[in-house]
Amino acid sequence: MKIYLAKNSGLCFGVKRALDIVDNKKTTVLGKLIHNPQVIERLSNNGVRFVDSFSEIYSKEVVISAHGVPESTITKIKEKSISIIDATCPLVKKVQELAKQLEKGGYTVVMIGDPKHTEVVGVTKDLKDCLIIKNENEVKKAKDKKIGIIVQTTQDFEKTKKIVEKLKKTASSFKYYNTICTPTKSRQASAIELAKKVQLMIVVGGYKSANTKRLAEICSKITKTKHIETAEELKKEWFKDIASVGITAGASTPDWIIDKVIKRIKNIA
Repeated sequence: MKIYLAKNSGLCFGVKRALDIVDNKKTTVLGKLIHNPQVIERLSNNGVRFVDSFSEIYSKEVVISAHGVPESTITKIKEKSISIIDATCPLVKKVQELAKQLEKGGYTVVMIGDPKHTEVVGVTKDLKDCLIIKNENEVKKAKDKKIGIIVQTTQDFEKTKKIVEKLKKTASSFKYYNTICTPTKSRQASAIELAKKVQLMIVVGGYKSANTKRLAEICSKITKTKHIETAEELKKEWFKDIASVGITAGASTPDWIIDKVIKRIKNIA
């Protein structure tokens, strides 16, 4: 059985930056620093404390997760005289700034993404005029509006294109910023390329990781696909009569997790 690793997979620079910020620190992080439970567990064991609300912060400093938070949350933290270490991905920061610019320009901000995702909440919560659109069926919300379109950084590129085309026909006028990040695009492209060549794709990453789920969805349209978090979840029967396996991993998946998956697959083979 041949095993292939996608050319672009694993940690992106935004996640690496966030991990470097908390490296060897016994600090407090607001939210989950990244969407990978194994990494979060390792950091917790090393003394990092994770809280879900600013009201739970009792330390003198707090780290903002890679997904960012609403500006109103930043204001509340500062009011408590707590120092902020901002680990928000710079590309997410760009989306936050574009959203504010669009609203100031008189546009109804339309964000394509998952309304419950931390990044989307961080971008849209403080906006006065905003629509969040998850799929093509929700495009009608923007009927006859002057809209400014932005996108959750980890969305499916092809799916987004279809939604945008419908929005252009529905709105009275529009401005569009394709804010899907370059690491997401490159990972999706590499996964598609590899999935076309193998009989089975293994997608490695957190079950709550948006970009990892997207990779699994994309690959499953091409070939047999399994989404796992750890090597221990691999099952021998998946590999029966399989001659070629492709592996890709989400942007929050470190090399040590990927390496364990590859090693276990080799042992199964």
